[in-house]
Amino acid sequence: MSQKQFDDFRMTYASFVYKDFRAQVEDGTLKVYYDFDIPGLRSFTSRWEFPLRVKGADGEPVALPGTAGVASRIAGLEDPLQDPILKEMLFSLGMAETISYFKTVCPKRVEIPCGPLSKWQQVWWKKLYFHGLGEFLYLNDITVSMEDLVHFAPASETEEAPRHDETSYEGYLVPVGGGKDSVVSLELLRDERIVTYVINGNETTKNVCGICDHRQGDYVARRILDKGILELNEQGYLNGHIPFSAVVAFSSVVAAYLLGLKDITLSNETSANESTVKGSTVNHQYSKSYEFESDFTEYFSHLTDSDIHYYSLLRPLTELQIASLFARHTAYHKAFRSCNRGSKQGIWCCNCPKCLFVYIILLPFLSISELHEIFGEDLLEKESLDGDFRALTGIADNKPFECVGTRREVHASLSDYVRRGGHSLLTDRYGKELSQIPELSAQEGFSTDIDEMLKEWVSENHVPEALCDRIREALRQGRRTEG
Repeated sequence: MSQKQFDDFRMTYASFVYKDFRAQVEDGTLKVYYDFDIPGLRSFTSRWEFPLRVKGADGEPVALPGTAGVASRIAGLEDPLQDPILKEMLFSLGMAETISYFKTVCPKRVEIPCGPLSKWQQVWWKKLYFHGLGEFLYLNDITVSMEDLVHFAPASETEEAPRHDETSYEGYLVPVGGGKDSVVSLELLRDERIVTYVINGNETTKNVCGICDHRQGDYVARRILDKGILELNEQGYLNGHIPFSAVVAFSSVVAAYLLGLKDITLSNETSANESTVKGSTVNHQYSKSYEFESDFTEYFSHLTDSDIHYYSLLRPLTELQIASLFARHTAYHKAFRSCNRGSKQGIWCCNCPKCLFVYIILLPFLSISELHEIFGEDLLEKESLDGDFRALTGIADNKPFECVGTRREVHASLSDYVRRGGHSLLTDRYGKELSQIPELSAQEGFSTDIDEMLKEWVSENHVPEALCDRIREALRQGRRTEG
């Protein structure tokens, strides 16, 4: 892709239209349809499906406190959009979905006849479009400012007051992707009333949720993209990474509202705040960052005064600390998958930066034999992963475009492994290069000592204090391996 192609598309296709959204209850499921259009190119219909009941471990529906009142009220409406809070939530989910379709040609103008945005909201969405598409723009060699990327139709002159919500909520909705992070969240909440939240789902998410024996039930929403987007991708239109965690955020508040659940506990760590491209704000994990979490919390408060809370339970922690907690939950070791390439098939591909990162970050806490049980091979010996190793450690300027931790954590894990007698391949092949990385060399205030790093705590978080105490206690009981 190129700047010229981007500019040509924007000249040819002047606008993107979020035309309408509609909802209906059918067979115990809230079905939501979104109509988008790029005049002169094609129209799209995107769909979401939200069950109105939670399934228990036996697959049968279960009732939750608060669920009957909210879900049954929605089911009883001739048009679910008559519920003003639900309507605001679903409209906003549609706004998040626009990004997937907008990016095909990136029209300069976005029109929203189904629900105009206030000036404050326009500024908010401009920021999400720009930073959420940062990787997309970077990899497609596109240069454009935040102000110029998207122009919304004239804003509403007044901003409506937040919709009042009298519903009482309790319990936790825990989004599960099937990796080690959501496992840690599930186990930290062992004494609470939790429901797992999965979008579409696969064998990995099913297996991980099944191992969690203290959950109250499982909730699977379905997201169905218009097939036209795939056809355009094949035809050479613009394509790339979107801020999918923003889609998760807006869909999760819909689920929590329907189910009567108070806390939406994400599993995003502080390591997600680090940029992917050196010296820039381009971050593969932007919509997992603390900045987005705070922005989303503020946006939601403008929609409703609901007592639903969205935050990442693991925000005070680094990937290294999460790995230390995950290591002790051995029941999940053969079930979890953090590999994006292989998770749908329930495998580790063992040939991508995510596999290599997870292998490295677990080195201080699991023995080599335990790691071989998980991955099936020693990933540090694979020359095919040389480029990924260089990107993860900082020998190369940019991190991989994957959800991986900081270079500091990678260095700490590798240094600890070598110190404990790990094979010399690391020092033989990379030792000199690693020691010459300026920002990772020994300096005041910088430490790669594992034991010290496991004591760190990031105060920029939205975690309730009672849960913070629980996390601190779990860290004190962390596991280290000597083999």
